[in-house]
Amino acid sequence: MKKSAFFLLWLCLIAPAYGQTTFNRQLNLDFPFKVLTSVLPTDSCYYATGIVTDTTGGTYKIGNIFVKFNLEGEAEYLKLLAAPGKFYETWFGDLIKTGDGGFVDIGLAKDSTVKGLILKYNSVGDTLFTREFFNPYYPNTSFLFTADIKISPEGNFLVLSGINAILAGAHNGDIYLLKFDSLGNLLQTFTYGGTQTEIPMSMLLETDGGVIIGAKKSNTGQVSQNFVSRTYIFKTDSLGEVQWEYLTPQGQLFDMARDMVRAPDGGLIIATGKGIEHPVNSSSSQLLWFPYFFKLNAANEFEWGKEFRGTRQSYGFSVKKAVPAMDGSGYVGISQIGEDVSIGEEVLGSWIIKVSPQGDSLWARYYSVFDDIQSQPHPYDLKNTPDGGYVVVGQTHPQLPTGEIQRAWMLKVDEHGCLIPGCHLLNDAEELESGQAELAIYPNPTRDFLNFQLRGAVPWLGGQFRIVDMTGKIVKTFQAGNLADTYMVSVWGWPEGVYFLQYLEEGKVICSGKVIVKQTSKK
Repeated sequence: MKKSAFFLLWLCLIAPAYGQTTFNRQLNLDFPFKVLTSVLPTDSCYYATGIVTDTTGGTYKIGNIFVKFNLEGEAEYLKLLAAPGKFYETWFGDLIKTGDGGFVDIGLAKDSTVKGLILKYNSVGDTLFTREFFNPYYPNTSFLFTADIKISPEGNFLVLSGINAILAGAHNGDIYLLKFDSLGNLLQTFTYGGTQTEIPMSMLLETDGGVIIGAKKSNTGQVSQNFVSRTYIFKTDSLGEVQWEYLTPQGQLFDMARDMVRAPDGGLIIATGKGIEHPVNSSSSQLLWFPYFFKLNAANEFEWGKEFRGTRQSYGFSVKKAVPAMDGSGYVGISQIGEDVSIGEEVLGSWIIKVSPQGDSLWARYYSVFDDIQSQPHPYDLKNTPDGGYVVVGQTHPQLPTGEIQRAWMLKVDEHGCLIPGCHLLNDAEELESGQAELAIYPNPTRDFLNFQLRGAVPWLGGQFRIVDMTGKIVKTFQAGNLADTYMVSVWGWPEGVYFLQYLEEGKVICSGKVIVKQTSKK
């Protein structure tokens, strides 16, 4: 097919995709360090919680934030919970709506010790109350983290936590499940564990009043090689008694069940990681995880598993969050990825992946951020959006000379995982004649990130991207990576004006595109 004809076809095919808003935002939020840890989409806006540092008045604090964003990812207001001498952190939180129109999240409260934390907000993000709880073995041991929260049909809060237990003088991890009423009053607690270390991360509530808990059994915190790690899933009844258990096979390395989704046929989709033990020296090794989905059928038996290694030599991470596609076409997950082989330098990024209901790989979208140095986008949460797309929140790591090393990050993609509309149509190099490379840039003008893809040609080994200003001065250069990459270049602090993005092979410009940079927003 001729290039001109294909380009017209591409324009026609992607035209409907422009009806779905996509964006890529990094946010200053007027704090030195900031991260978004959870997001809740609605028809009219996004709500998010996160963590910031605050040095107001010369006192260093770590606080919790509640932020409302419009549908373009712009902050409308922010509420801060902070206090001298106390830290509020929602690292594994999950903001959810309550029956009274407010919100609830979980986290940690840190002062002289670490405590679990429930945060209750009203409809505009004002903190109504906080409830703190200790490790049940406190003060003999105090380590605790919160992993998940759910609301029962009765309006009670169920909070899943990991704790340090004491067994015959040795420390090991246990699973701690707590039930609170809607005012945060503690009603019941349950502890699960044995001689191994159990680490929980996800939870599902069942219609019969039971709870399914996703965790892992491992020795990874006690040894430096010869690792054992198995995904561990079990269900309790309404009285807290264990009804069934599932463990991944011995002799293989699997991460914890970081997220779980109930399948329409009664099965369970588990988002986790499959690992390899990589020797570092004669006495130690490291675990490398690759994103992995597997399904248990309605009888809690293994049905299928799918590992994602990507299209390039890379190392990955476990799936952090997973959601079902709203049209029933599969399950989508968010993870991180790094590679240091195919382009001769390390590139750290995030990728969104999709698996079919039968366990087939459907697509993978790579996102890499470049600031003054290459900056890894770190995702914390993934949610469906009402328009059929997906929203991701987390942080980027710009590591700028100014000392700024962390910014809040929000990414909205369409139902195909595309930030740039049409990315699902032009990822096959055979669609265009050899050498017919094009640059897809979106949006243009831009004020936050320059987002682009190289389409129609496989990046040449040693290929390079270059950005120049109107005078021909080189603003930035970096190596081209994989064909499926969406590159995200931060334009914060760039003067407004016209720039030119170029793709080069052996110093020759193969294709070029004009970019207009508007005044960037620091919200």
